[in-house]
Amino acid sequence: MTDKTCPFCQGLGWVCENHPLRVWSEKLGGCRCGEGMPCACNTTEDPEIRVVIVEADTTWH
Repeated sequence: MTDKTCPFCQGLGWVCENHPLRVWSEKLGGCRCGEGMPCACNTTEDPEIRVVIVEADTTWH
């Protein structure tokens, strides 16, 4: 379960891989310079049921 009052991920459950003390978000105070990784409060035992953030690749080649 994700801690909704977590000071690092602010309840999202995900932090920046490069800055694990900052929420993985583009909002003020967040950081997206690295991949998202589960926060320490995101303690779901089975990775198959862990909440996953998926973003579409909108780059056209």
